[in-house]
Amino acid sequence: MLYRTGKDPALICPAIEEDLRIAAKWADIWGMRFNASKTVTMYISRTTATPPPITFAGATLEYSHEHRHLGFILDSALSLHAHVNALTWKGATKVFLLRRLSYKVKDRDLLLKISKMYLRPHLEYASPAWPPSE
Repeated sequence: MLYRTGKDPALICPAIEEDLRIAAKWADIWGMRFNASKTVTMYISRTTATPPPITFAGATLEYSHEHRHLGFILDSALSLHAHVNALTWKGATKVFLLRRLSYKVKDRDLLLKISKMYLRPHLEYASPAWPPSE
C-alpha cells in the first residue's frame, strides 16, 4: 500500500507514479511483477474533485470509492459504513442459517458452539476499528 499526503493532487499524483516506478524497478530486480489490473487507486479527501490519472506499468489506474483490503472495507470518506454494512449483512445471513438449524438440532450447547465457531469470527474481525459503545 502506497500513500501520499498533501493539498494539491497535481503534485501528489506524479509523486505516487514515481513511487510506483520505484516499486516496479524493485520487483524487476527480484524477478517479480505487479498486476496493474489488480491495482486500485483511492483519493481520500473531503472534496469531490477528480484528481489527475495515475499510470502504472503502462496502464491508467481507475479510481475507486471503496476497496476491500485484507477483509476490511475502506472508503474514500474514511467512514466505516461500508464495512459495518457488509458485516451486518454477513452476520444476518449466518444468523438466518443458525435459526433454520435450530429447528433441526435440539441440543442448545451444540448450537452455542456452532454459533461461536460460525458467526462470531465474522462479527469480531476488525472490530477494534469500530467506535466504542457508550
